[in-house]
Amino acid sequence: MSPSKVSNIEFDKFYNIVDGKQRGSDNVHHGINPSTGQENWPVPIGSEQDLNDAVEAAKKAFPVWRDTPLEKRKETLLKFCDYFGQFTDDLITLLCKETGKPRKFAAIEVGAIVGFIQYHCSLDIPEERIDDDEKTLYTEYTPLGVCAGIIPWNFPLVLSIGKVAPALLTGNAIIIKPSPFTPYTGLKAVEIMQEFFAPGLVQAVGGNNELGAQMCAHPDIAKISFTGSIATGKKVMETSAKTLKRVTLELGGNDASIILPDVDIKKVAPEVVMGAFQNSGQVCAATKRIYIHESIYKEFLEEMVTFTKSVKVGNPDDGDNLLGPIQNPMQYEKVKDFFADSKAKGYKFAVGEPDVATGKGFFIQPTIIDNPPNDSRIIAEEPFGPIVPTQPWSDLDEVIARANDTKMGLGACVWGKDVEKASQVARRLEAGSVFVNSWEKPTPQAIFGGHKESGIGGEWGKTGLLAFMNARVIHVYKS
Repeated sequence: MSPSKVSNIEFDKFYNIVDGKQRGSDNVHHGINPSTGQENWPVPIGSEQDLNDAVEAAKKAFPVWRDTPLEKRKETLLKFCDYFGQFTDDLITLLCKETGKPRKFAAIEVGAIVGFIQYHCSLDIPEERIDDDEKTLYTEYTPLGVCAGIIPWNFPLVLSIGKVAPALLTGNAIIIKPSPFTPYTGLKAVEIMQEFFAPGLVQAVGGNNELGAQMCAHPDIAKISFTGSIATGKKVMETSAKTLKRVTLELGGNDASIILPDVDIKKVAPEVVMGAFQNSGQVCAATKRIYIHESIYKEFLEEMVTFTKSVKVGNPDDGDNLLGPIQNPMQYEKVKDFFADSKAKGYKFAVGEPDVATGKGFFIQPTIIDNPPNDSRIIAEEPFGPIVPTQPWSDLDEVIARANDTKMGLGACVWGKDVEKASQVARRLEAGSVFVNSWEKPTPQAIFGGHKESGIGGEWGKTGLLAFMNARVIHVYKS
């Protein structure tokens, strides 16, 4: 198919995609534009029958795709990339309306799709051969079959493709369930993909939490890839255990950022702020605890405050904003609880107001809490919003222990001019992704997953391909 073809994709009508066809429903719901509080377009609520039909279609499509050579699968994915570009502006606008994120950051998310797929298409599936006097062992990896991806609301497009691309590359069929808060870009991306992939190979069935539970219980779904909260991840694992499904769980984090005393304060402080407040703090791997060496604590915090005061918050049409609103009213209320708790306990607000101003949309100004106690909610829990605590430290061993004193272990950061020393500290942190002299920036080039209660397994990169595959060893004995 020519990349120049203009499809009849409509960006104001939304459907589930089952067996290559658009499918509506008598039952609909609406996402909310978080910048205005107004309803977005109606979206069908998928039924158990829709899910069953999707699974049957996936089972039919899977064998042919599984047996398609890897290079041909790559070729199909890359052709889709060429075609996808014509929808960029429409998808950016759609992403702004469903998430409220500033247009330039929506453009980064949409722009990341092609790069994500192209990088994965540069990978080969691992294999291994071992010979001895008696036999040859071939370790091969085979696709699982029908996979399902349950998508969160913070990065609805890139986290959809982040599951679809490696699943298809490795020879699987996949059904995604977009978040009911942000169903639009995920549904539309899967609709666009129908131009290139056989019916049933990549499908989308949106719905409520009940549909997610049905996916986890379905006997013919081989794997659940879930990104979301720890509490829901535990439910996914519990339900999936009944059929011993493979699961990948990428869950919440409480990332620590350790600031060593030799940093360039004026350069690093704004970067640390960005790590905390990117996407209005609605990032599983955002900085959520900041530990600053006591010798520079006051000056570093002052620089953080100065930069935070310059951060513009607004809706995507306002212009050069750095931050947008909280995505949904449920999360908005949760984040406000952290403000109320910090105010009630008398913690010091270095920047930001204890009382969240109300108005049109779910906007919260970025806020820093200066040195709350270790047992405070803002230290111990994940706010998933634009509020972050800072604490001083003096002893390196002690602050590493403090950073590790959490049930979560998704990401972490270490900042220091002495890169070797900073890297040594990084290797002592109990997290799946540790960044030295950068805030958290997960990349398709490396597996992404959490330690402890931040998840099980991981995806992306060459190692992550194996999350969508089974190992099979062929033992060939010499005659």
